[in-house]
Amino acid sequence: MEPITHLAAGLLTAQALRPRLGAPRGLTSLCAVAATIPDLDVLAGWLGPEFYLLHHRGLTHSLAALPLLALLLAWTARRLGAGLTLRAGFLAAGMALAGHLFLDVVTAFGTQLFAPFSDARLSLEGIFIIDPLFTASLLALAFLARSGSGRNPERRARLALAGLGWMLLYPALCIGLRADITARYEKRLARQGQVYDRVVVTPDALAPFYWKVVLESGPDMLVTTANPLDIAADYPVLRLKRADRDELRRLGRQASIFGTFAWFAEFPYAEAAPAPDGAQAIRYADASFLNSGPVLRALYGDGAVFAELTAVLDAAGRLTSWRDERGQTHPVAHPALPGGGL
Repeated sequence: MEPITHLAAGLLTAQALRPRLGAPRGLTSLCAVAATIPDLDVLAGWLGPEFYLLHHRGLTHSLAALPLLALLLAWTARRLGAGLTLRAGFLAAGMALAGHLFLDVVTAFGTQLFAPFSDARLSLEGIFIIDPLFTASLLALAFLARSGSGRNPERRARLALAGLGWMLLYPALCIGLRADITARYEKRLARQGQVYDRVVVTPDALAPFYWKVVLESGPDMLVTTANPLDIAADYPVLRLKRADRDELRRLGRQASIFGTFAWFAEFPYAEAAPAPDGAQAIRYADASFLNSGPVLRALYGDGAVFAELTAVLDAAGRLTSWRDERGQTHPVAHPALPGGGL
């Protein structure tokens, strides 16, 4: 999720704990920081696109790092003058950190919960990475729980607990809705006599009203939109060619980012791209980030908004350079062969 939703969850955590911890000084600040600090790994983008793919939602979002981060934050809060015992600070920071991990796992991006022991990216794909309705409701409950300081702390704590309950319930409802849409869409395809290898439904902008549908059949991939209020409604269909992960791994032996992309992308696809004379260029992207729904299409068009790269190949199929999503070119050096050949 984006930072505002994480911050709202941290504020709710602080307010829920306040009467049980004796309303200590610095509790709100500690929970706010703990609820947002895992996303400091966005700074990985400064070290290049591959480093970002590898490490965003990586170690700082893992279960192994959670207790260490909670202890560090609790110790730092005490050093800065917070009126919390180390144990209370550890509890508060740990709960806020756990809330962050939960909110990221229920989105479609994927989170390395078991890093550094596993690089598996886990996702329940219940909500889009930006959900205005969900965020606004959490902020409203956090404001109500915080307002009226000094009066009826138990009532404010109950409001905060209700907010945390809603934080758990809303994604669960969306996950259930996703399963229902998938089943109904598969029945629609069966009625039309269409057969596909795999049908995947994932949240799109303004989910739960719009959902992305990815249909895979052999080398082909179709991406469209589903509306749970009218599953038979027709939306534009993007027709793509599935990328060969083995080919991506082959390219990855020449430039590691292609192997990283093969690991990262959920729905990799490939298409021809402009190339210099005598060369071939193939653009790779992940359909997870295509603007298939009406909202993102209106804002950004049909292109992918994240995680794409272009391979430039010579006549022998060898990688000579690659371009990142910003259009920056990265030459690929190959070791010289014995006798001065390349």
